[in-house]
Amino acid sequence: MPEQELKQASTSLGKVEIYDEVIKTIAGLAASKVKGVFSLKGGFIEGIKQATTGRRDYSAGVEVKREPNGNFSLDLHIIIHYGFKIADVAPAMQEAVRDKVESITGRKVTSVNVHIADIRLPDEISDDESE
Repeated sequence: MPEQELKQASTSLGKVEIYDEVIKTIAGLAASKVKGVFSLKGGFIEGIKQATTGRRDYSAGVEVKREPNGNFSLDLHIIIHYGFKIADVAPAMQEAVRDKVESITGRKVTSVNVHIADIRLPDEISDDESE
């Protein structure tokens, strides 16, 4: 299972393992703090988890790809706020995610791929269309 994949490093005292779920949560939390990002777009299962637990799942919408050398790349599927420039939000998010994941894990992030999955319309636009 992808959630059970983990990163390993050896020290003189033993192994250090970082599960993909941890990396996904770090990346998702960093991405959600970038101005213009409404949320990450998770699937049906993530929606059920959030509805039943009442907790936001920051790992939803994040994929981790492991590389043989211990580094990894990330794919993030996001929902952007209407009115924000994708050309500004995406690079800001890439940098924030890379910096936060690398600083916490000590591992190199080789790429952060951003997929704009949806756009969050303002309430006044949504209300006008429903009439």
